[in-house]
Amino acid sequence: MAICQIAHNPKMTPEQADQIFAHLRTVGAALPEGARLLVSGPAEPGYRIVTVWDSNETREQFVEGRLAHAYEAVGLSMDDLEKTVFEVRTLVAGDLVGTPQA
Repeated sequence: MAICQIAHNPKMTPEQADQIFAHLRTVGAALPEGARLLVSGPAEPGYRIVTVWDSNETREQFVEGRLAHAYEAVGLSMDDLEKTVFEVRTLVAGDLVGTPQA
């Protein structure tokens, strides 16, 4: 069962988000196996990240194994994340060729 997570960190800046993505790329793919989609951008206040995962287990492995370390590396706490997680029933995407890459 696919899982979507919407994460909002009201304390994160776009620069910190870039640093987190850069840190993640030093230890593997920014979009790891088991992740199907990542969309992110500034929110008022903070930063929002939407991800779709093959399962809740793959999402949790990534968070515990890599993301928590990336947050620590840029001086942020995972405790500040406001998360919504739900089962994906429908995912429709248009042509994504030419969209900006993280």
